[in-house]
Amino acid sequence: MKVHSFTHKLILLPIYYILHHNLIFGYLHKIFFKIFRYKKYKFYLKIKNLPTSHRASFLFKTYEYNDRKLCEKNLTKKNKCIIIGGGIGFIPVIVYHKTRNNVLIFEINKKIIHNLKKNLLINNCKYMILNKNLSLSPKKNSLFYFNDNFLETSGYFKTKDKIMVDNVYYKKVKNFSNFNTLIIDGEGAEEYYIKHLFKLKNIKYVIFELHNNLLSKEKVKQIFENLRENKFALSDKCFNSYYYKKIK
Repeated sequence: MKVHSFTHKLILLPIYYILHHNLIFGYLHKIFFKIFRYKKYKFYLKIKNLPTSHRASFLFKTYEYNDRKLCEKNLTKKNKCIIIGGGIGFIPVIVYHKTRNNVLIFEINKKIIHNLKKNLLINNCKYMILNKNLSLSPKKNSLFYFNDNFLETSGYFKTKDKIMVDNVYYKKVKNFSNFNTLIIDGEGAEEYYIKHLFKLKNIKYVIFELHNNLLSKEKVKQIFENLRENKFALSDKCFNSYYYKKIK
C-alpha cells in the first residue's frame, strides 16, 4: 500500500530529519521542557544515555512517528500486543490505550526499566514487562551491543560495549499464546522474529520498523519473502514501518 508519494517523501524527509535530530532544538527541550508530552500522555526522560540531539523529536512530536501512526490508525480491541523494545514507554502507552488490552513488553536494557515502568504507570496502562530477550529457541543468552544512545541497543549494530543478555524462551512465557499482535522496534531484530514467524502460530498481525541501515539487501529481501511465505499481506505502511495481516 502506497502511503506517501515520491514527491511527498522528497518534501517531508529533509524537514523531518532536520527537526528530528537537531542539537539546538534538543537542547531547548532539555532545558525548558524536560518531560515529553503527547496528547494526554506524558513521559519522563530520566535516562542518562539519551543524546541531546534526539530530544528534538520530543519537541516536534516526531519521536517514533512511523510506528505511532500505524498503531493509532490500525490497532483496535482485537489486537493483543507483544512489544519488542519498550524504550521510554511511548509505543506501549499508545498501544494500550488503543486496544485496552494488557501489553506484554520485552526490554533488555536494565538502565531504562525504572523509567519505562514509571511512564506506564503514570499513563494508567496494564502491562507485563520482562527484562529479557525474547528468544524463539531454548538458548540461555544472546549477544547485544550497547552505546551512548539507548535507542540504538542492538544485536546487529556492533560496538565495543557488548554484553550477554538473558533470554526467555517464548514457550516459557505465561499466556504467550493469548497475544495475536507482534510489534517490533529492535534495531534489526525484525529480521530474527520475521524469519521465525512459522513458530508463532498465535501471531496474526505484525508491525515493524525496517532498519535497512543495519541489514543487508539480501536480508531485507528475505524479510518480505518470509512474510509472504507465512501468508502475511501488507495492509499499511508509513515510510520504513510496515503493518502486515495474516491472510485467512
